[in-house]
Amino acid sequence: MKRNILLTLVLAMAGVSFMMAQTTALVVYEGGYFVKDGNEWTEYRPADKAGRWSAYKQYKEDDTFYYLKNRTCLLAIPKLSADKIFIKRDKKGEWKIVYNTIDVHHQCVDKDGLFYCYQDGRGREHNGYYVRRDNGVWLEYAPGKKRGVWAEFKQVGEDKDYFIVESTQNIVKIPKKPSLNFVITKPGNNSWRGGYTTKAIYDRSAAYMYNFCFENYAAGKNDDYRKGARISLDNKCNIQVAFDGKHYDFVYTNIELVGSNGKEAVLVTINKDNRVWLYDGSAKIECKSIGKGMKGMLFLGVRGNEYRKIAEQLKVGTFRL
Repeated sequence: MKRNILLTLVLAMAGVSFMMAQTTALVVYEGGYFVKDGNEWTEYRPADKAGRWSAYKQYKEDDTFYYLKNRTCLLAIPKLSADKIFIKRDKKGEWKIVYNTIDVHHQCVDKDGLFYCYQDGRGREHNGYYVRRDNGVWLEYAPGKKRGVWAEFKQVGEDKDYFIVESTQNIVKIPKKPSLNFVITKPGNNSWRGGYTTKAIYDRSAAYMYNFCFENYAAGKNDDYRKGARISLDNKCNIQVAFDGKHYDFVYTNIELVGSNGKEAVLVTINKDNRVWLYDGSAKIECKSIGKGMKGMLFLGVRGNEYRKIAEQLKVGTFRL
């Protein structure tokens, strides 16, 4: 009997240790966020860099903070949203405020998510976030209400301001910019009502200076048009193409203003076989790395102001690589 009790205690303690090691969290601040996976922490700042910004190791915690370190600094990450994030440049230095915390969620199973954080106005237990996956599936988390996924949605469309997602219970318009709020309705109901207040949006496109949002695209001239696509680029030779819930990253070698099909166009050359033409109101992509055997793609519905901004910079020679 004693042996069985001892074995039960050992297994129970092992289970507790495993749960502690797997503890996750999402800590959102103004400009970026931290994702906790056990004692490993990753920081993202999408407006400054498309991928991981930095990595840290948690070396201790108390009732108020998680304490992290890497080669350059120490951080104190709060367990409550009301507290600030502190930094110490060296062990003998003083703790100083480095970020204003927006929200703390003590569950986050998506390590490389695209986060859309909200507040519903009815209390902290309803605060949550959406995560966009690359296959068109959206997951909603409300950690104060439920452990794990709160609701699952399928993206059914998008426009220049919103992603439109649907579940068996709700249709949600998820904003693409923080100045807009979430809008919710029921399937079969044509009237939209207020939803959640937007607290933060962190998406891959935030890392790029120029974002072309398209209402539709076609994979070849004879294919039916489908909803939603994006081309993003910066002046550091990075370009990303996103459509059908997937994204493709490339490095381009040249950008210039050219004439194409009787129109002015910005030509972005990835290499001799792969190019992107940006027009005022449309774009054409020839890229063998996108889709199986695909040689071209036509995007429509871009907002022309970004195109004109690049074109003017190229004309006067101020677009610098």
